[in-house]
Amino acid sequence: MLRQYYAQRCRGGDNPLRVGVIAVGSIYYLQDQAFFHDRYGGRSVCRTPWIVEAFLNGTMGAARRNCDTGLWEDVYTIGRSDMALVRSLRDRSRVQEVAVRTLIVHDDLCLWKEPTQYPTLPDTLRHKPARMAAPASRAAQRIRPTRDRAA
Repeated sequence: MLRQYYAQRCRGGDNPLRVGVIAVGSIYYLQDQAFFHDRYGGRSVCRTPWIVEAFLNGTMGAARRNCDTGLWEDVYTIGRSDMALVRSLRDRSRVQEVAVRTLIVHDDLCLWKEPTQYPTLPDTLRHKPARMAAPASRAAQRIRPTRDRAA
């Protein structure tokens, strides 16, 4: 997925698909857990840049109740992207799954290589059903033959 759809933190304005604030191609300096658990705010290490490659579809836990059994079931949902796939730009072989909320925290702390741009909004008119034109009257549908006049 090129965009993160139905995100908790999304762009403002006319955004019916709730496109998130993280774009594919954004570059971040991911920090280890010690950075976030340090009491006085540890110093960030900006050696290895990571690029966001894609957003993964996800499983929503206990999202639907089964009427027959009365139990809650997990549902695999397309467009729910809680996890992002990032690749190391230092050695290009390391690929890692990172929670999107972690990327948002890194974005808030300015741990990016360059300021990230919001992802573009998709064309929502393409997803809306087209309106049917009103049927023309019977008289308007008849084609009248034209007569060629000899000159």
